[in-house]
Amino acid sequence: MPRGTHWPASRRWGATLMVLLVVLSAGCAVAPPASPTAPDAWAARQSTLTRLTQWQADGRIGVVSGQDGWHASFQWVQRDPTYRIDIIGPLGQGRITIQGDAREVSIQTQDGQRSTAPDPDLLLEQTLGLRLPVTGLRYWVRGLPAPGPTALSQTDAAGRLTRLEQNGWVIEYPSYAPSSVFNLDLPERIVARRLDLGVKLVIEQWTL
Repeated sequence: MPRGTHWPASRRWGATLMVLLVVLSAGCAVAPPASPTAPDAWAARQSTLTRLTQWQADGRIGVVSGQDGWHASFQWVQRDPTYRIDIIGPLGQGRITIQGDAREVSIQTQDGQRSTAPDPDLLLEQTLGLRLPVTGLRYWVRGLPAPGPTALSQTDAAGRLTRLEQNGWVIEYPSYAPSSVFNLDLPERIVARRLDLGVKLVIEQWTL
């Protein structure tokens, strides 16, 4: 356009409108679609997992306490409010059965001795000399914090726990496995640590 010439007002408004349309179109093109945030996904997942009260987990457990350690197979059957945990030594040598509900728990060792108490963690320590967090694991094994003291948690974008700190324990979730129930991923590996005590669970099969 020659120097000093001017567009008519209608053309100037038309050009301005075109610029605005281009800007708005570009903004629409780059705006990401709305999706649940991680806290929203975690809240929804917690609600669903809380309803999962009938389950069975089969796998392997390894325990390290100071310089000592052992490993075994386990089967955990939960039928709220009751549960049964069988811990079977390597090659089927030795079995410990833990059965309980909200009121009391009993432990039967491989030699047939049976003990009963209201606190499963304390009873295990008195019977086996090892304090395992049975009460907490009932929830942690599903990827949930246990009721009680406030827990510090970290989750991934899907709302799955990756790390949990509760009751002096640090629990990590390295991997999950898909489940056909509730369309949920459930923990496949769990590592729990407290002071010089470490517990590792590898869940080979969930039955829901």
